[in-house]
Amino acid sequence: MSAMENNTENTEEEKPTASNESTDNSAETATEEQQMDFSTEIIGVTEMEQSPDSSPDLNAENMQESEIPDIESLQTTDIEAGFPPDFDKFWKVVEDNPQDFTGWVYLLQYVEQENHLPAARKAFDRFFTHYPYCYGYWKKYADLEKRHDNVKQSDEVYRRGLQAIPLSVDLWIHYINFLKETLDPADPETNSTIRGTYEHAVLAAGTDFRSDRLWEMYINWENEQGNLREVTSIYDRILGIPTQLYSHHFQRFKEHIQNNLPREFLTTEQFVQLRRELASVNGHSGEDAQPDDDLPSGAEDITDPAKLITEIENMRHRIIEIHQEMFNHNEHEVSKRWTFEEAIKRPYFHVKPLEKIQLKNWKEYLEFEIENGTHERVVVLFERCVISCALYEDFWIKYAKYMENHSIEGVRHVYSRACTIHLPKKPMVHMLWAAFEEQQGNIDEARRILKTFEECILGLAMIRLRRVSLERRHGNMEDAEYLLEEAVRNAKSVSESSFYAIKLARHLFKVQKNLPKARKVLSEAIEMDKENTKLYLNLLEMEYSGDLKQNEENILSCFDKAVNGALSIKMRITFSQRKVEFLEDFGSDVKKLLDAYDEHQALLKEQDSLKRRAENGSEEPDEKKMLTDDPTLASAQMMDGDMQVNQAAYNYNAWYQYNYQNAWNYGQYYHAT
Repeated sequence: MSAMENNTENTEEEKPTASNESTDNSAETATEEQQMDFSTEIIGVTEMEQSPDSSPDLNAENMQESEIPDIESLQTTDIEAGFPPDFDKFWKVVEDNPQDFTGWVYLLQYVEQENHLPAARKAFDRFFTHYPYCYGYWKKYADLEKRHDNVKQSDEVYRRGLQAIPLSVDLWIHYINFLKETLDPADPETNSTIRGTYEHAVLAAGTDFRSDRLWEMYINWENEQGNLREVTSIYDRILGIPTQLYSHHFQRFKEHIQNNLPREFLTTEQFVQLRRELASVNGHSGEDAQPDDDLPSGAEDITDPAKLITEIENMRHRIIEIHQEMFNHNEHEVSKRWTFEEAIKRPYFHVKPLEKIQLKNWKEYLEFEIENGTHERVVVLFERCVISCALYEDFWIKYAKYMENHSIEGVRHVYSRACTIHLPKKPMVHMLWAAFEEQQGNIDEARRILKTFEECILGLAMIRLRRVSLERRHGNMEDAEYLLEEAVRNAKSVSESSFYAIKLARHLFKVQKNLPKARKVLSEAIEMDKENTKLYLNLLEMEYSGDLKQNEENILSCFDKAVNGALSIKMRITFSQRKVEFLEDFGSDVKKLLDAYDEHQALLKEQDSLKRRAENGSEEPDEKKMLTDDPTLASAQMMDGDMQVNQAAYNYNAWYQYNYQNAWNYGQYYHAT
């Protein structure tokens, strides 16, 4: 494994280096003030499920105090008149299609090249509403502000980026380097500000398997400040975290212990405790050891040089021995995850689809961590996953389902990020979010989610039907009826109108118990779509569901419409045969039975005649004219006895095949791009 540990190359696609430009320090005070309340704006990933309202995607209030001008509010004629000449050309591309990532790349390259700050702000701000996980562009945006001597605005851009992608080790490193360059080293608060930022960084991203550079940078900085005790404290934390360079950290820790005196890298309490532990192990307290209750004197130097050297070596040995146990346990944890980590080839965000083997690895890794890891590690892994797999709704859904057992607010936070930023056109995740809100009793929010999505993606039957069922479940029958009537009116094709007419009729009949109104809906639909077998089937089913004696005329009328209508000869024969069976079983007039039988025989003769003509090549076989989706199914439905008990007459798969070949397979509509 040590050979693999040496592979420390950063796999991220873009690593812009920190600028070394000198900047005016006039904004130092403002920057420090921002740092003092940093914790209220940059949330730790592990706390995300506990305080989602302070998340980057939802917390608009935090941005109100930003010094960055609101570009949207500044889009006056005067400002836009001064934009670079080709800006509108590039802008129109992404305005027309926000999912055109290449168009965004060209736009951002253009505004950077032109070095036009208002245009750049407009472009970057809009870009990040769609692609907040592109950490390299946050760095470019911050650098652009800095080049214009806008230190405070540059700092704000970094903070916004870290709110959007708190797991980005690279962005944290760039931000910390930015602070080191812009803060006044003579200010006594500077070190406190930088240390606080380091702490926020390791809290947010320090449990990432590839966070070693951040930890190493933190340790080196504390060493430069001469804070050996802080260095020891950092090592105590990193040696218990499974990371890629875990062995390297342990080697450096041992060097830290061997090259410094215990009194320098241990706190007074730790030093005294260790001295007494060693004295106890040796079976005596030593001539210079003090009573257990006299802590201050326990830190006094030993006067005998030989004993002093012995104690120092014993302390070093004991400290390394203790941390060796930590290292062994951590190595075991690393070994369990190493195969998964090694298989991650693209840990950063990109719009290009991931290979199937990559998706499989993420799924298996998540399952492993859920089963074996702590809640904190599971959340961090999910956050890493949804960066790399941001455009795959399966992972967002899995994340939300996991959070259901831990935090209601966490579930809402996951769904909100997925639906409002990364997957605005994916139906399944929106429907699950709406269902979740409905379960929580937030009916208005569920209603809003579905309505907003339907306005974004027109014509999806599943969304309209989910809106209908939402209203029905909560007793709003008139609203449910209106939604279906509206769908019938606004249908873009006759078949779509028939589809919704069937839904409306069944709602009126089954839910509102209004057979006359349901009959009217289907009768009107038949007039518009006379070749649609399903309309006749549903009308017959409803008529059969009532009193057969009272409904005899209506049932026969429905049969006559089908038999004498524009259906294929095969379907007309099927309905005719069913009419004969009905009159035989339930009819009140034998004359009608005989007439129906004669009518049926005439249809059979007509069919034979058509077959002979087709065989002679004078006409196409009738089967090729069939317009029904599944004539065999329809025939079976008609032949299968009483329609009242024939549940197949309302076959959901058949109805949904009006628009979709694979019924209710939501994943097929929108593929990740």
